[in-house]
Amino acid sequence: MRSDSTEFSMKIMTIFFAISLCTAFVFIFYYQDVNKSKDDISMEILQDKSGNMTLSDVKISDQFVALPGNNSKVGYSPVRLWFKIKVNRYNADEMNYLTINNPLFEDATIYFPTSNDYVTKHFGFAYKSNSDEIDFVYPAFQIPPHFDHNQYIYMTSKSLYGQNFIVQLVNDDLFRKSSLINVLAGGILFGVMAALFFYHLITGLAIKNKTFLIYCFFVFTTLLWNATTTGLLNITGFKYAYWIADYSAGIGILMSLAITIFMRAIFQTPTRFPKIDFCLKLLILYFPIDLLLFLFVSRELGAFAAGASSVVYLLYFIVMVTGIWNKTIRSPQLITAWLLFIVSIILFYLMVFGVLPQSYILIYYLFFISCVSATAFALSLAGIINDLNEEKQRNQVLFENSEIQSRQFELAFIRAQMDPHFVHNTLNVIEGVIAEDKEKAGSLVNDLSHYLRNIFDYSNSERYISIHEELDTVKFYVRIEQARFPDKIVVNYEVDPGIQLKVPRLVIQPLVENAIKHGIRKRKIAGTVTISVKRLERGFLIAVEDDGVGIEDADKYKLLEYSSNKGIGLAHINARLKAEYGTQLQIVSQKGKGTAVRFEVPIKERP
Repeated sequence: MRSDSTEFSMKIMTIFFAISLCTAFVFIFYYQDVNKSKDDISMEILQDKSGNMTLSDVKISDQFVALPGNNSKVGYSPVRLWFKIKVNRYNADEMNYLTINNPLFEDATIYFPTSNDYVTKHFGFAYKSNSDEIDFVYPAFQIPPHFDHNQYIYMTSKSLYGQNFIVQLVNDDLFRKSSLINVLAGGILFGVMAALFFYHLITGLAIKNKTFLIYCFFVFTTLLWNATTTGLLNITGFKYAYWIADYSAGIGILMSLAITIFMRAIFQTPTRFPKIDFCLKLLILYFPIDLLLFLFVSRELGAFAAGASSVVYLLYFIVMVTGIWNKTIRSPQLITAWLLFIVSIILFYLMVFGVLPQSYILIYYLFFISCVSATAFALSLAGIINDLNEEKQRNQVLFENSEIQSRQFELAFIRAQMDPHFVHNTLNVIEGVIAEDKEKAGSLVNDLSHYLRNIFDYSNSERYISIHEELDTVKFYVRIEQARFPDKIVVNYEVDPGIQLKVPRLVIQPLVENAIKHGIRKRKIAGTVTISVKRLERGFLIAVEDDGVGIEDADKYKLLEYSSNKGIGLAHINARLKAEYGTQLQIVSQKGKGTAVRFEVPIKERP
């Protein structure tokens, strides 16, 4: 039988293999797409270091460098670039479109040669609603009439995310099919993310779980980032699509903040990874500051946030590797989300640094990874909630068992505190009475047996008994004390008729015992103890009053302090009342005049 560690390792290997296989298939299609029009179009590149070159200057320049076919893999360039594009195959009888697979150009101009002159088209988010491109996922332009395919098309561009793109020439039929595929693919992926967002938002609000709400923040920023970087907002014709693209770096900062907060919540870094949690706290402070600087001071500051985002990804990697290694992270869903996240980060940076040109297949694959990763996180959250529910149920069982045990221990403690001298003295009294009054002796034996039975009834572990059962125990005790000290003790019972009340076991008898032992028996003459149970508007008042020797004011507070030689004592009774009802004993005493001990039982707390 395989061990848990072996099964866990097999799960990780299976997940890794599945992701690798899917990525491999995507790259097969990706390179097919890259090479599909490679022979139809060829390109050259020129760096405009001065930034002042015009089309006339570029046309006569001999500084162009050939690119491999129809794709550019140029990362972020601080200088403006010029591209010279040659269409090798062209059918003038068809309606044709030129597409450029990069939706994040900041400022680009394309010059189409015609029989008369050049037709100029501007695009990029710097132009906002004045862009000349057709509503498409990435920049697309209809080839103008009288297009001279024997001449070069020129394009100058600037992009914060690198100038990685594939140029394709497609006819009207293929253009419409591509549009339909983009709408379907984008709609499905967008729908998945939106469904995850709203489901977990409602769930988080319903169960008041902030981790779900943090997850919604993570999904929302991820969705907005993907919609911007894939160009999905462009295809919808959304009025502010280019405005959002203009602030895409700020959206990236916001997404990094969401990832950081989500990491702290789902990995419980404050307790499990305190050192990493300290770093995450610093990042949570840093990202909002950087976002404000980006919005109101300089857009270039967004590049600093990109570096901080790399720190987030590094911390994410450390947390996962550490958690898997020490077996604190065992969720296959969480590991799947992490591996997909790593794949998406690697591919994104490969495009940013110019290793890979952008293709709609690769762009949608990144969006697809985000959706699957978000779904895996959602399943992981569901697993966490299930674990919490199971733990809650286990804790409930343990709590119920501990409740039963606590009742048994509490009663055992009370029974253990019964004064053995009381039993010894009572038996001595019975022994002395037998010779004189056998009937009275028999009555005392009966009272003592009932009293002991009520205290030592081990078959009954109920914490609460009726007020009448408690008073019966008191009466047995009182009659024994009256036999021990004849004509010394008088007890009155003032109980409102028809009272239905349950109280904790042995909560009144110790008060009566204290009143007799410390109040009445210290008097030289007879004394009276009054036990009253009165109905109040919102509960009941129980009081034990005596006209004994009373207590000094300084000593009243000591009565509620624990002491090993006090037996059950008022301190224990007071603690039980606080735990059961949230009330406590009230002691009123005057030296030489007596003592009253009272407490209330609220109706809403009655068992």
